[in-house]
Amino acid sequence: MKHFYILIFVFFSSINLSAQQFNLPADGKWYLVAKIGGQHTEFEYTYKHTTAHTPSLVSGRIQFINSQNFSIQEHHSMGYARWLQPQFALLNFGGESQIWVKAAPSADMGIFKVNNILAGSLELGSTSDDNLNDNGAIVTIYNKIRDNAHTYVGNLNVMDGNVGIGTDLPSERLVVNGKIKANEIRVDGQGAPDYVFEKEYKLGTLNELENYIKKNKHLPEIPSAAEFERDGMAIGEMNKLLLKKIEELTLHLIQKDKALIVQQNDINILKKQAEDQKQILLTLRAEVIRLITKQPKRK
Repeated sequence: MKHFYILIFVFFSSINLSAQQFNLPADGKWYLVAKIGGQHTEFEYTYKHTTAHTPSLVSGRIQFINSQNFSIQEHHSMGYARWLQPQFALLNFGGESQIWVKAAPSADMGIFKVNNILAGSLELGSTSDDNLNDNGAIVTIYNKIRDNAHTYVGNLNVMDGNVGIGTDLPSERLVVNGKIKANEIRVDGQGAPDYVFEKEYKLGTLNELENYIKKNKHLPEIPSAAEFERDGMAIGEMNKLLLKKIEELTLHLIQKDKALIVQQNDINILKKQAEDQKQILLTLRAEVIRLITKQPKRK
């Protein structure tokens, strides 16, 4: 039982010892927070400063994944008006990873507190550096924490209701920096261009279409290659435009098919007339030969 109490005392003592803090100045330098070797670990932190009109309070959790060159981070930030938020960086030396933090310029001296680190060592600002790119490590510098943000940095980021995968600044509800694989993607189908088949729809001629293409080097209503590269295009909108062009092409094909049928009928009539004329000519030729040779007329 004595050993049991000793273990409990050591356990809670280690937790209390792990909750430590240091003063983080806003001098433009990076400050070393923690480092580990080839282990998995995480720590929780809080950071605050009381700069007039721009105070902020940030809390979060940072995970090291076995000395990899990425970390998984969760941050919650609060403040007034324009805030002065911190920025984090991850250094990977192969056998060791390090987390660094830098305060925003113009912030007052802040307090950075670390809680409950699972493994590794707390450095608590013992080392500072102006430039993290000159020490031989793989350096990953994350964008500063956004105001009023609930953010996961690593594989998944959530910012102001926007979700980003492979990007730490999602500008839309979902931003993916990479390929997407899915069993099915369904897009709202409002505004399908079936009006193309209405009687009052004015279908341009193929001659007009040819002139447009020669002048603009793309189909009407379809963005140019330069516009695609600059702006991209919504899948739903593109599908509607492509469907419209397919429907217009179908109408052109129907028109051409009708014209071909009429043309083929005319050709068949001409072929029949030519065959009849050929028979007449053969009959006349036979009659002329008979008259010349004075053969009796065939009955």
